[in-house]
Amino acid sequence: MASILQVNNIEVVYKDVILVLKGMSLDVEEGKIVTILGNNGAGKMLIVALEETKPGDKILVASYGSGSDALLFQVTEKIKELKNKGKLKKYMGEKEELKSYEKFLSFRGILPKEIGIRVEEIAPTSLSLQWREQKAILELVGSRCKVCGTPQFPQERICINPDCGTVDQMEDYPFSDKKGKLFTYTGDNLTFSEDPPALYGIVDFEGGGRYWFDITDCRLESLKVGQPVQMTFRRKYQDQTRSIYGYFWKAMPIR
Repeated sequence: MASILQVNNIEVVYKDVILVLKGMSLDVEEGKIVTILGNNGAGKMLIVALEETKPGDKILVASYGSGSDALLFQVTEKIKELKNKGKLKKYMGEKEELKSYEKFLSFRGILPKEIGIRVEEIAPTSLSLQWREQKAILELVGSRCKVCGTPQFPQERICINPDCGTVDQMEDYPFSDKKGKLFTYTGDNLTFSEDPPALYGIVDFEGGGRYWFDITDCRLESLKVGQPVQMTFRRKYQDQTRSIYGYFWKAMPIR
């Protein structure tokens, strides 16, 4: 096939400091999908390429940095069985770009950080509590009344419906796959945040249920009451004393 793109001995330097590519050459034929991958994002880009292929297509995967490798894949009929095709590409298109290299260094723990004017400290992590509440923490499982059908989070023995009030008639009810809307929100510039201001608000879930969550992947000025959101599982804090990372669900605007 005819070549539609040729790159010879390309060199890329980020901010005149970081050498990203050096001596990279490519020859791309018409109808082929080519990705250039490094350590960060390698898996995501390969999946995105697979989401756009059909049986018989070839994918060249070339890595650079920490050594160099090249792999050639040929797509088979099995690609037709790929579920949720195009989903990762959709998620990547909804990402919030990190345009500050200083923030990146801070996120990676390379730059020192001030905890904040209120000197907040992460409370000691209780591993026994993490184990007891694993369904709520990892799966966002609340409860639903078997009598009136009212869902609630976190799990309680008593139905919160004032017209019901049934005791010990609850069943597990997951909220992680439920969408919702922002009932109210705020941006806090006083509390410590890796990416200030800290954003959090109350979410009303479709089908019932309400809880407050951190809000992620957005700017304060882009939020509004009634905005649709979905749940995403993210890191919430780092207990540096015990080298423990705490995770929980956050609200992410639906774009």
